[in-house]
Amino acid sequence: MKDKPIRLYNKVHHGIVLDVSSSGFDKCSVDFGSIFVDEDDPDTIFLFYSGTRDSQRAHTAIGLAVSNDAFKFRKISGNPILEGNSQSFNHRETLTPAITRVGNRFYMVFSGRRSSNKSRRIGIAYADDPKGPWHILGEILKPTHLWEGVHLDNGPTLVKLDETSFLIFYSNLSSSSKLDIFAFLRRYPIRRIGIAKVRIRGPSLSRIEAYKLSISPLKHLNGARGDWNESVFCPGYFQLNGMHHMVPAASTYSVGFPYKQYIGIASNNTPYFNKSHTYIEKLIDGPYEKSKIIPNTKSQIALDSPSPLFREEKNKLFLYYSVADRADYLWKMALTTFNLVSESASSDVAT
Repeated sequence: MKDKPIRLYNKVHHGIVLDVSSSGFDKCSVDFGSIFVDEDDPDTIFLFYSGTRDSQRAHTAIGLAVSNDAFKFRKISGNPILEGNSQSFNHRETLTPAITRVGNRFYMVFSGRRSSNKSRRIGIAYADDPKGPWHILGEILKPTHLWEGVHLDNGPTLVKLDETSFLIFYSNLSSSSKLDIFAFLRRYPIRRIGIAKVRIRGPSLSRIEAYKLSISPLKHLNGARGDWNESVFCPGYFQLNGMHHMVPAASTYSVGFPYKQYIGIASNNTPYFNKSHTYIEKLIDGPYEKSKIIPNTKSQIALDSPSPLFREEKNKLFLYYSVADRADYLWKMALTTFNLVSESASSDVAT
């Protein structure tokens, strides 16, 4: 029998917890957030995010906000903490951060591309402190398989395997051009999730090993055409009571614009989420719950990059994610919380 997700109840939408700034690098977008808590500073919650100063996203960079209560975040004065330069692979785009600690250093995996006519790749940077300064080492993964299309996006959580190794959950991003023949013939994209493994022996590209696992993509996470999980992408992750939980964003692009989007949860007894033991179900229904997430929406809402945080002392799951009203595409960061409940209290499961 497939392992079902943990039981959750008392779903509460807390609305926007990180908004755009009145000026600066993130005045037009705050999105693709990633939660990180350092083991040596458990009282500080770091929220790394992407920002852009123009609606065309001609240049994106990564910023940081911090919190001590998981609800109220303040942006640090040193933003942006990471952006590309004319010599880097991420000159135009620097986005979708995910952070882990290896020894006494912190490593950030992120997506980037040099220019508008280049593909988006996944790269890595390091710092001695989460607030920086961050040093870009370079790219470690690029699109190489037909299913990956032209761009790669990494999810907001890195899955630690041991002291030097971790997994990246990444997703493809197709193009509507004739060069991306499958998306062109289908007339709508299908987004899937792949897994890559990284081993770090030091802060230089020559000491970093990164490769994609042959189990990619995890096609069994995708539903049929028209299902809520027709496409899945940019998943977060958490582990609890020996079970592994992936939290992907999902979309039904085949229904046409404005696309309907959701957040799901998949559970397995390994972090590789094999087909025979993976159970996936809907966690947040964007079309149905949109007014509770963003009041007075004018269109469907877009959802992306769910980043979960389990607070054991509160027995509560905090789920941060990017959200935008498709009428204006002003991306912000929202929060929804869930309480945990035992099997005996199944009547209170979140719906």
